[in-house]
Amino acid sequence: MNYYDVAQICLNGHVVTSMAQSSPNFQQKFCNECGEKTTMTCQSCDTAIKGFYHVTGVIGFYDYEKPKFCENCGSAYTWTERQQNAANELIDFSEKLSETEKEDFKASVNAVIRNSANSNVAQLKFKKYISSAGSEIAKGMRDIFVDVVSESVRKSIWGN
Repeated sequence: MNYYDVAQICLNGHVVTSMAQSSPNFQQKFCNECGEKTTMTCQSCDTAIKGFYHVTGVIGFYDYEKPKFCENCGSAYTWTERQQNAANELIDFSEKLSETEKEDFKASVNAVIRNSANSNVAQLKFKKYISSAGSEIAKGMRDIFVDVVSESVRKSIWGN
């Protein structure tokens, strides 16, 4: 019988285990990387977070990629929301962007994270604003986004 296990992830996004159900001995109440509380369910709808995919008769090894959004209700997981809020705060620190540009930049951040239909346009806007916002803002955004966007988006924005 093939099935998805349950993942346990801290509220900051550190994966504790992708096999919390099948190997409960790996569970932790708090993250050993940051000390934050851990969860195995969506904070909005209480649905279990999808973990490792077990295939009967197959020993599988793969890098588990934590989800950004709940597949049941579509809400951003706490770690995704925190990263988006951190990006928005960073944008607000920029003295080189107007308020209108800051709001447009924040909208592009949301579209890039969600990988929405207008993601390509959002990536172009993101690159435009990141180059105008200043080097400290750009470095901070890169640090935030390394964990929240796909590799192809990272390459498109930063080139590596």
